Amino acid sequence: MSVEAFFGRLAGLALPDAPVVVDGGANKGRVAARFLAALPGCRVAAFEPQPILARKLAKRFADEPRLTVHAVALGETAAVLPLTVMSRPTLSSLFAPTGIHEKYADQELTETAVVDVPVVRLDAVLGRADVIKLDLQGYELPALRGAAGLLGGVSAVVAEAALYPLYDGQALLDELTAYLQGFGLMLDGVYDFHRDPAGRIASGDAVYLRP
Repeated sequence: MSVEAFFGRLAGLALPDAPVVVDGGANKGRVAARFLAALPGCRVAAFEPQPILARKLAKRFADEPRLTVHAVALGETAAVLPLTVMSRPTLSSLFAPTGIHEKYADQELTETAVVDVPVVRLDAVLGRADVIKLDLQGYELPALRGAAGLLGGVSAVVAEAALYPLYDGQALLDELTAYLQGFGLMLDGVYDFHRDPAGRIASGDAVYLRP
C-alpha cells in the first residue's frame, strides 16, 4: 500500500504532540516505519493477524518503544475467524477471495492455507486514536465499525478502498465514505489507483480528513 500522498496531507494536520497512530494490516512494518519517522512523538499500535508476519514485525521493532505489535485482526465483533492466506501474503483476508483474482489476473494467485486468528474491536483495545491506516484486504468497514468509539476524535483515516468487490462481502469506496462521514471525516481524495489487466480501476487509497 503506497501512502505517499497521505503523508503529504498528514504534514499539514494539527495533531497532538504525541499522536496515537493505528497501523491496521501492518505486514512487515514499512508504513509503520514511515509513521515513526514522520511523527517523532507518536505511539504506533500495529495490528497484524498473520502469525509469521506478526513475529517478523515484532523482531523488526524489538528496540522501538514507540511501537506495540498486536498479533490480532481488527473487526466489528470480538471473535476467532478463519483467515485465508494467499500465495501473496499481503492479499490474505478474513473474507473469501473473489474479485482479487481479476485484479491480479496476470499473476498466479492461489490460496495456501486457512488459519484461525483472533479478532478484536479497536475501541476495546485503545482509548484514543488520532490517525488510522487500514490495509485489511476488504475488511476495512468491519474494522471501522469496531472503532466507532474512537472515530469522533480521529483526525485522519487512510484505507484501501475497492471500486468493485475483491473479496466476498467487501464494502466498496462509497460505503466507506458514507460511514466515515457520519463521524465528520470527509473524503479528501483517492490516490495510488491500481488498474487490473483489463484496464479497470480496481482499488486505491482513500484519505479521509476532519475539516
